[in-house]
Amino acid sequence: MEEGAKLLVLTDARRGAPLQARASDTAVVTDSASLGSMQAQFDAAVIDGLLEDEPWDRWVLQCVHRLLRMDAPIVVIVPPLLSLVSATDLRFLAYACRQVLRRLVLRWKPGFELPGPTHRRYHFAGLVRKMESAGYTAIEAGPGWPGSVRGASPPWLARRSMLMARKASSMPGVQGRGWPDAQAHRRRCAGQQAAKSAARRDAWLSTFPEFRGLTARALEPSEWRDARVLVLAPHPDDELIGCGGTLCRLLSAGAKVSILQATDGCKLESLRDLPEARRKTVRLEEAGRVASALRAGLVLWRQEDARLRCSRETIGELARLLDALRPTHVFTPFLGDMHADHRTLSYILGAALAIACPQPQVLQYEVWGLVPANLYCDITDQAETLEGLLLLYERAMQVENFVRFCERRNFARAVELTGRPAYVEAFLASTSAAYRRIAERNCSWEYGSP
Repeated sequence: MEEGAKLLVLTDARRGAPLQARASDTAVVTDSASLGSMQAQFDAAVIDGLLEDEPWDRWVLQCVHRLLRMDAPIVVIVPPLLSLVSATDLRFLAYACRQVLRRLVLRWKPGFELPGPTHRRYHFAGLVRKMESAGYTAIEAGPGWPGSVRGASPPWLARRSMLMARKASSMPGVQGRGWPDAQAHRRRCAGQQAAKSAARRDAWLSTFPEFRGLTARALEPSEWRDARVLVLAPHPDDELIGCGGTLCRLLSAGAKVSILQATDGCKLESLRDLPEARRKTVRLEEAGRVASALRAGLVLWRQEDARLRCSRETIGELARLLDALRPTHVFTPFLGDMHADHRTLSYILGAALAIACPQPQVLQYEVWGLVPANLYCDITDQAETLEGLLLLYERAMQVENFVRFCERRNFARAVELTGRPAYVEAFLASTSAAYRRIAERNCSWEYGSP
């Protein structure tokens, strides 16, 4: 490194103390929780002795990515999976057994947890994919991967192995990074979750065939200059996943935006280490930071996660909110979404529109289901802004890489709807009257009511 360059080192407490004493231009971090509050930019990073014991290791890599300058090098030193040393490490074997048992039990008991410390090992290809998903590129093995860092031990006796990479833009098409091949991208995205989403949409379209073959037109934010927008979010982060880039463009054009957070999101797996009372507030606090960053209004219902119900009380509360805000447009989850809370909130909207005075245009957005789109918004120039906002939802991002999730979906939708590389968010737009009819039919389809 050049003289005066700033180095970030993530390591355990035993290694960290002497490092901090020797180098004044080195920031030594022994607890990854402190990464979220750091603002300095670093010229290089080293991770050694911390990653394997982190419950959310990919999130740690993303936090470090945020703190590095573009093209800065990073060295990651981890214990390799394919080594006899790993096979004799009792802590690793206990961790591996817990993970295998958890995967087996999850088939019959969703949400099953086996508490215990993390002590993982890394396969080369898996670590490469994880780092690429966090925004690193030009990854290459250090001396003798999967050999030891010193290069003296053969691979099957290595205790530590090294990977080297550089920070790139975490999203294709941004800051000089090239766009992916469209067909290859579609093949990569055709996983189990995408197959479920497509199957759900096909089932929905079999009941609503009039929405097949729609032609999507581009949303023009300048036409929304004086719009009053209400966004219905079943859980904190859904508003960004479904229409975050669009909201950025509308706010820049002069629209006023309010966000309703319906539930507290307390069932998230990364909250399992917190007391129950704290689990009910963490994600709502994150939602407050996101709303402040967007300069949007925020309404909290504080309904319990996974227990949202379409009741007389929730319908009346949303109707009163519609009367108070008088929105011209409402964003709500797709009625064909796979998540029950998402569909329930949209049913509440349908019922509330029947008794509220305002009759706004309704735009159904995508989270865990793809809409039959008749409207889309190009958000390419907001991709980095959206990434920064998503990173504010730390607890959700620990569990799921929503930056990559949105990047993949929005690129695929751009190719499908516009025929060119870009990022777009897609919507099914309708009048209030049409939406009420769709919601009523959708409820009958889901619950089999006459």
